[in-house]
Amino acid sequence: MTPNQSSTAEESCYLCGAIDDLTRDHVPPENLFPPPKPSNLITVQCCRRCNGDFSADDEAFRVFASSVLGRSPAGARIWKEGVVDSSFRRSPKLRANVAKHLAQMVVKTDRGHFSALGITIPEDRATRYLVRLTKGLTRHFDPSINYVDATFDVSQLFPTQETFDLLLRTFPYAERGEQVFGFWRGFA
Repeated sequence: MTPNQSSTAEESCYLCGAIDDLTRDHVPPENLFPPPKPSNLITVQCCRRCNGDFSADDEAFRVFASSVLGRSPAGARIWKEGVVDSSFRRSPKLRANVAKHLAQMVVKTDRGHFSALGITIPEDRATRYLVRLTKGLTRHFDPSINYVDATFDVSQLFPTQETFDLLLRTFPYAERGEQVFGFWRGFA
């Protein structure tokens, strides 16, 4: 039996298919959630090497996602307590790397357009993060699918009301943490 067969899928790393040195990986990473952590966090089997290889991506994505304007109260708490008061103090290297990814942006509001400093995330890093997240959620919700060697295409969409209506009608919605991580799942 190989790790790619569905009977062993849950007993192998969801990223590379390895069957040795397995640990559990949170999908999405638990650093996105303020304490107390939700009781319904998802974990999947992951080898120690893959789990460790993504820790810098997890931290970079948390900085990026929690820095946005209009974030939820949980996002504001993660930004203040998790990023500014913890990660930036603990890691001057992270702080310097984020500084390299600051960019002047135009923000559109109902009061007009404003110039603001924003944090960007390199496209390759965001893609790795989103593909990993997709693989982890797929493993959790449908472990019979073999996608270890699958290629994923990540595209940015500019959602319209029609897009949201289609998602609501077509795919089941799930959430982890109150207003922290929500997603629609399904296959088209």
